[in-house]
Amino acid sequence: MLQVLQLNFKKTIRFLHLWLGLISGLVVFILGLSGSIYAFADELKEWLYQDRLRVEIPAGASRLPLSKLLPIAEEAMGKERKISRGELSQAPGRTYMFRAMKLNRNAFGYWNYYEYYHKVYLNPYTGQVVYKENAKKEFFTVVLALHMNLLMGDNVGHFIVQWSVVCFVILLISGLVLWWPKNWKRKQLKKSFSIKWGAKFKRLNYDLHNVSGFYSLLILMVIALTGLMWSFELTTEKKSKVLSDTTKMAGAMPADRILDQALKASPETAYFLYNFPAAKSGTVNVSAYQSDMNLYDRVQYRFDRYSGTLLQKGLEFNKQPLGTQLISMNYDLHTGSALGLTGKVLAFLAGLVAAALPVTGFLIWWKKGKKQI
Repeated sequence: MLQVLQLNFKKTIRFLHLWLGLISGLVVFILGLSGSIYAFADELKEWLYQDRLRVEIPAGASRLPLSKLLPIAEEAMGKERKISRGELSQAPGRTYMFRAMKLNRNAFGYWNYYEYYHKVYLNPYTGQVVYKENAKKEFFTVVLALHMNLLMGDNVGHFIVQWSVVCFVILLISGLVLWWPKNWKRKQLKKSFSIKWGAKFKRLNYDLHNVSGFYSLLILMVIALTGLMWSFELTTEKKSKVLSDTTKMAGAMPADRILDQALKASPETAYFLYNFPAAKSGTVNVSAYQSDMNLYDRVQYRFDRYSGTLLQKGLEFNKQPLGTQLISMNYDLHTGSALGLTGKVLAFLAGLVAAALPVTGFLIWWKKGKKQI
C-alpha cells in the first residue's frame, strides 16, 4: 500500500513538474539569460562608459556647489523633462549623473512604458556637460526591463514574470523530489551527483538537467524568492509621514546645505542618491551608500525641501533589526553582490543554469515524456 502511494505521489509530482515547466519555460529562459547578462552590469559599464563616468581633475580644483551644477543639468535636460534624481559620486575624478524619468505604468510595451528616460553627466569640477544619454535606448536599461517585465510594461509583463517565478519555485521543489535518489548506494549516488560527459546526447541532456539543477538549487531558490519579494512588494518601505513645511515655500531649494549635512553625517560615503521631491510638501530624500557594490549598506536622510532642516535619519545597517537587515539586503541577495565578486559569479552561473533548465527539460519531454501526457 505504501509503495502504491509513493508511486502515485511521484507520478503527481512529475505531472506537475512537466506542465509548470511547459507553461513557464520560455519566461524562465528569458529571466535566466537576462539576469546573467545584468549580473555584471556595473562592472561592464565601468569599462564601456568611461567617457561619461570619469573626468580629469583640474589642478587644485574642488567640486562645485550642487546649487551651481543643478541649473546646468536642468538646462541640458530641457524644460520638458524634470530632474528627479542625482547620483553624486564622492570618488575623485567621477562625474555627477542627473536623471529625468517619466513612466506610464498602465502602458503596454517598452517604448510606451517609458515616456522618457534621460541622463545628463556633468564634470563636478568645471560644470561641463560630459555626456547626454537617452537611457531609454541604453543596452542595460533594455536588459533590465526585459528581466522585470519582458518589455511589456507593468500590467501585462510584470504579471507574467511574477507568476512564472512562482511556478519556478514550485519547479525547484518538485525537481528536488524527482531527483532524490531511490537509495543511497554508491552507484545510485554517482548517477545522481555527477554528469556522464561521455554519454550519448539523451543521457547527457538528462544529467545536465538533473545534476546542474540540484547543484544550483539553493542559489536559484534565493534568487527566485528575493525576486518574488520585490514582485509582491514585500520590500517596499512605508511612506514616511514626515513632510516639508509649505509655509516656507519662498526661495530656492537649499541643495548645498542639504548635501553638506549628509556628507558631514556620513563622511565615508561612496556616493549619494539625491532624490528631488515631486509634491510641494515632499521631502528631499538622500541615501548615503557606503559601498559601490552593496546597496544594503546605506543611511537614509530626509530633509525639509525649503529650509534644509534634517527631519529624519535612518539607522545604519548594523544597527537595524535582523528582519529589517534581510529586507535591506534583498537586492544584494538577488544579484549575488552580498557575497562580493564571488556572489556575482555564482549568480551569473546560476542564471545560465536557470536558462538551460527549460531547454534541457523540454528535450527530455520531447524525446521521451510526450507519451506521459
